[in-house]
Amino acid sequence: MSAPSNTAATSADASTIRNFLHAVSRRLTTIAAAQGAAVGCGVAVVYTLVRWSSPQPFVISFGIALVITVVTAIVAVMVSVKRRRSPALIVERAATCHNLVVSANELIANPTRASSGMNALVQQQAAQIIRGLNVDTLFPKRTAGIMLVAGALILAASIALRSAHATSVSVRAQQDGTFIPSIDQIDVSVTAPAYTGRAPQTLRNPARIEALAGSIVQLTIHAAASSVTVETLLGKQTLALTDQKTFTGNVTADADGFIAIEPSTAAGKIGTRKLIGMSVTPDRAPHVRVTAPGHDLLFPDGDRSLDVAIDADDDLALGTLKLRYTRVSGSGERYTFTEGELPIEITRSSDTKWQARAHWDLRSLNLTGGDMVVYRAAATDRHPGAPVIESDSYIAEIHIDGGDAAAGFAVDPEQDRYALSQQMIIVKTERLLAKKSTLTTQAFADEANDIATEQRRVRAEFVFMMGGELADIPDAQEDMTTLHEEYEANSEADILDGRGANTGRLALVRAVRAMSGAVRLLNTTAVPEALVRERTALVQLERAFSHTRKLLRALTVAERLDLSRRMTGPLLDVGRDQHPNPIAEVNARVVALRRALAGVAELSASNGNLADASARASELAERVLRVDPSAKALQAIAKSLNEVGLAFGNSQLDDARRSLEKAAVNLTTILRAEVITAPQRTRSFEADRLDGALADALRGARGLK
Repeated sequence: MSAPSNTAATSADASTIRNFLHAVSRRLTTIAAAQGAAVGCGVAVVYTLVRWSSPQPFVISFGIALVITVVTAIVAVMVSVKRRRSPALIVERAATCHNLVVSANELIANPTRASSGMNALVQQQAAQIIRGLNVDTLFPKRTAGIMLVAGALILAASIALRSAHATSVSVRAQQDGTFIPSIDQIDVSVTAPAYTGRAPQTLRNPARIEALAGSIVQLTIHAAASSVTVETLLGKQTLALTDQKTFTGNVTADADGFIAIEPSTAAGKIGTRKLIGMSVTPDRAPHVRVTAPGHDLLFPDGDRSLDVAIDADDDLALGTLKLRYTRVSGSGERYTFTEGELPIEITRSSDTKWQARAHWDLRSLNLTGGDMVVYRAAATDRHPGAPVIESDSYIAEIHIDGGDAAAGFAVDPEQDRYALSQQMIIVKTERLLAKKSTLTTQAFADEANDIATEQRRVRAEFVFMMGGELADIPDAQEDMTTLHEEYEANSEADILDGRGANTGRLALVRAVRAMSGAVRLLNTTAVPEALVRERTALVQLERAFSHTRKLLRALTVAERLDLSRRMTGPLLDVGRDQHPNPIAEVNARVVALRRALAGVAELSASNGNLADASARASELAERVLRVDPSAKALQAIAKSLNEVGLAFGNSQLDDARRSLEKAAVNLTTILRAEVITAPQRTRSFEADRLDGALADALRGARGLK
């Protein structure tokens, strides 16, 4: 029974030895890291002293010191790896163990090198020695800890003193006017409109910002300056100071342009401007179309049905999709318009692409001969206040005996899709009054002006029907039985023909004048009064078309041509027309690009102050962008000039020259396309010589005669 107990004891002794040696290895690693970090603090202190006069923010100095400390600690740990591979030898040197710990460690690794009894005896004695040892006593870390703490304190003090010194130097420089403000870092956060669902985009020191229309561009500028201004195409704004060297502000991305950032001091000293291009992508309107039936239809009766299919897509996300119709019935000026909306079944393939279908039973509309329905699809995206975009319209018409089918049409979505008439003018005016409370004053006035335009078009049709302006018509308010002798003498023929006393003609005159009054009132947003005039015009039109319908008009005496006067009259006033000398129009775009090219040439030839050259390059980049912020070619040129400014600021002259050459070549290419080329010489020099010889010969021949 003694063998198992001896084996268990040997295993326990081996475990004790291994744990002790592992603890020694960890302690040595900690001491090496502390010593390396202490050395790193010393190196960082030396770096801080060497860079004492260089202005640098406290955060950057602390970050550099931390990196140096961590790197030296890692190097120290890696260097001590070889030494820590033999912890038993290190323990042997630190404590007198009669070589038992080393032997026991080797026997644990290779148990076959000795007999089991010898192996157990050595491990037992080594374990007894190890139980009497203390890792903290053998390998104290107090010295390394003191070195590390002292080094860290010295480093922190040196960084703080350096930052205080840099601040005082900066303050003195700002006070005496020698301080040059500068921009250290630009952080940009682009937040798209909430309806898009896009996550904010974060950029650091960007050359160009890509944003969706309506996005908020938040600028965080870290600069050594008293104030920072931001300039865009819309104007300038001063950023708010959030702490000692951080300025923040917002810019709305509404159109292609740029963001020019300029630091300055309280004494008026201006630093180098930094230019950031901005490309704004507009929110595209939805695209909606009716794919089935996709053409106009003529039915023999109203007992029919339609299967309608709709496709809609958008660049961001669709909001609504509807199928609308307008039922048109009646004839002449007695049309009736009824609008409605059909239920549809929408299938959403994605947020940006929808399909819809509808089975439309036309029997529900009670259509009779001559009636028609005009239907179209309407969609909106998720943009707040987005306009409704409608598809092409299609007609389903019920055939009537003696009538022809209406021709199919597809007009621009911004125009009305059915014929304008006086009845429709009234309907539109009534709708405008009904939704007046939901419109702004400007929107109400704009819609009233649109209706006035349509009323003028209707009036023009009837004036054209009468042959022109109705100046020769008697006053519609006068009694038709009253004899006007002068008018009778001048218009005897018309009176004898009965045209002046035609009741339908006078009703049409009253309708046209009522339309004119409605136009005048609509333009002054007196919509209720205009509605009264519109209804009066409709009544008069119905009265005009219900009578004899003799709406004829002959030329009056004043309008007839007197052929006997052709080619007669005095010629004293006949002379040459005097025309001013034509002045060529100045192409502002070409002029601006030529000036920019001249500035590039001047900048490439300058060998002066690099800071001044950097500022001039940024100014040229801004000047190029102002010509056309949306042009990709000009954006590339502005980017090259912006790189020129950065290269001059970093004293990289070769890079600046290359970027300048690239900008000059691109500007020249654009100007060649913009400038009209002068006609080239087509005649050769030999032909000119022959012409000269012929002229000399002719002159000589005349002299002989």
